[in-house]
Amino acid sequence: MRHQIRGNVKEFLRQEAWRSRAALAAVVTVCVVATTLAVTGAGADTNGMKFLQTGHLIYNSTLNRVFHIDGGTKAVDGELPVPDLGPGVQTVQTDKQGFVLARGSITEFGKSDLKVEDPVKAPSEEQPTALEAAGTAYAVYRDSGAITRLGEDLMTLPGSGSLGPPVATADGTLWVHRLTSRELCRLPVKADRLTCPAEVPSGHTGALTVVADQVVFVDTTARELRAVDSGGFGRKVPVPEVAMTPASIVAPYDVNGRIAIVEPTGNEVHLVDAAPVAGDQQAAAPVAWKVRSGKYSQIASTGNGLALIDSTSGSLVTLGPDGKEKSFQQIPRPSPKAKADKKDEPRLFRGADKRVYVDSVAGEHSMVVDDDGEVTEVEVVGPAKKPEKSQPPRPKETVPPPSTPPSTPPRTEETQKPPQPENTDGGDKRTTRPPQRTQPPRTEQPERKTTPPPSKPTTTKPTTTKPTTTKPTQKPTQKPKPPPVKATRAAAPPGLKATPGDNEVTLTWRRPNLNGGTFVSYSVSQDSDPETTTSLSYTWSGLDNGTAYTFEVRAVTTGSDGEMLIGVAATVTATPGSGTFSISYGPQADDGPDSNCPAGTEQDCHYLVLHARNFEPDTDYTFRAYSNGKQIHDAYTLSTDSNGYLEQKKFHNSRVGETVYVTATGPGGPYRSNSFKWPAG
Repeated sequence: MRHQIRGNVKEFLRQEAWRSRAALAAVVTVCVVATTLAVTGAGADTNGMKFLQTGHLIYNSTLNRVFHIDGGTKAVDGELPVPDLGPGVQTVQTDKQGFVLARGSITEFGKSDLKVEDPVKAPSEEQPTALEAAGTAYAVYRDSGAITRLGEDLMTLPGSGSLGPPVATADGTLWVHRLTSRELCRLPVKADRLTCPAEVPSGHTGALTVVADQVVFVDTTARELRAVDSGGFGRKVPVPEVAMTPASIVAPYDVNGRIAIVEPTGNEVHLVDAAPVAGDQQAAAPVAWKVRSGKYSQIASTGNGLALIDSTSGSLVTLGPDGKEKSFQQIPRPSPKAKADKKDEPRLFRGADKRVYVDSVAGEHSMVVDDDGEVTEVEVVGPAKKPEKSQPPRPKETVPPPSTPPSTPPRTEETQKPPQPENTDGGDKRTTRPPQRTQPPRTEQPERKTTPPPSKPTTTKPTTTKPTTTKPTQKPTQKPKPPPVKATRAAAPPGLKATPGDNEVTLTWRRPNLNGGTFVSYSVSQDSDPETTTSLSYTWSGLDNGTAYTFEVRAVTTGSDGEMLIGVAATVTATPGSGTFSISYGPQADDGPDSNCPAGTEQDCHYLVLHARNFEPDTDYTFRAYSNGKQIHDAYTLSTDSNGYLEQKKFHNSRVGETVYVTATGPGGPYRSNSFKWPAG
């Protein structure tokens, strides 16, 4: 792949020598390795360090080859033959591997040795939705609900009902919406199962999106935004100004902090301010961008603009940062020889490099959409061949003029003669003509030759005098350039905090002073291989509850000379929650201050009984009860006993048929209880 692997940082971080500037420079000289898909022998071993992948892989089903498109140059720079996999194939990549996703099969190949493995059976015969993130990739089979995590942490989860459009955060965590159970679930990179911290209310529709690495659920029924994380739903932001329907299409990633929503047959894209879901600031009014009428089936964000596919005309529409149409182009149709299925449609794919790639049905073309909405069409036929062999003879024609002697009047004619000997006829006669020529030869030249005259003006001396006058003026302008400032390693990320959870710890921090370097990523480690993220948070999963872990976070930058700089570490120690928390169906709510059940529901109105074990002793915890994802009653603060134990009836409920659960916030948490439909048993 023609992307830069920014270094074998893992081994570098394990050594104390990284603290020395001299040791850093020595290691960096061997850190940056460029690899190209079509070139063997160039290692791509990152030893577990996870970086965002650049460029895009595409499978041409007509040629049966995988091609790599360089997103920066918009050119094919590598290819690899792969067995015939048929139409409708997608290809994704991780740090070290590429994966070809066909219906019913997954084919893996190495990016350093280019070895193509035998296809393995996929969990479903459907065409999956593919996603890329730092160090990992996913194949999500939405109809069956199956999920395959690709890469070093390869794992497949069996289907459990249909899924909505998936999204992935910068740290590689996958989020899905289970349409049948209405649960919003997450799968961190190292987790072996889904956890579902939130539940969408019954009868509500919507979609997940990511805003500045914060997952947000757009409830198109209630017309509101809900932040969601490992602790469940967060703040709710109403959006009454924007009309939404169950068919509304939500862009999976934000546009400058706003969520883009479009109706399939509408002519406006609404951009909703999502900043308030993460704080207390007032929401800005929604913005509407006009778009030509069509039937839109897909939408993707470039960060500053949007790309949409009009399925009726088979066209790509892009909008720039100002909301104006940047491009409207027909997506190339399959060639007569293409292997294409009538069911297949062009696909919008947002690469880990944040460019949007529009792949044609058979993979014969791709359209690269840049951050500003500019579109470049790439024909996927292989690396371009440079015509260098046909160019060397040309300089030879311009060499003769400098060999002419003094005396200016006759020289203008003599300098016109060197190109003439290129014609072999009458060569001897022309060598005797120069001394006799004054004016008579001028009548012979236009009669015999029609081609030399246009070439003669191009070899006249005025072209040689021009550079001599510009050279002196160029030299002084180049002298005053100041020397570049030497970048130093970044400061420690400030404000590092750790929030323990069940078998995991979530770390958050603020952006540090980069000290003149160019930001690459953050390195997060704890006595093991470092992980990489570009966001200001990271959830480390797969930990043992009750065990203390020390985490380090550093900023990784590069200097002006390409030197990699590993920043100063910020450290924090945290212990994942070791407690257990559950609820059960309690006695009828006929006494106590919170037993005011609605009239007519007394028969079904019962308490929930809270059971907490191994919490922090003599500590306050805040409990909140939910029914179908909506909080019921006010929160209660209750204290554990000296053994970290709590059992108490609380929160009456009478909502028959709804699903209930309770959360507990405090040291070692947050915790979420089991859930069940009311009434239980």
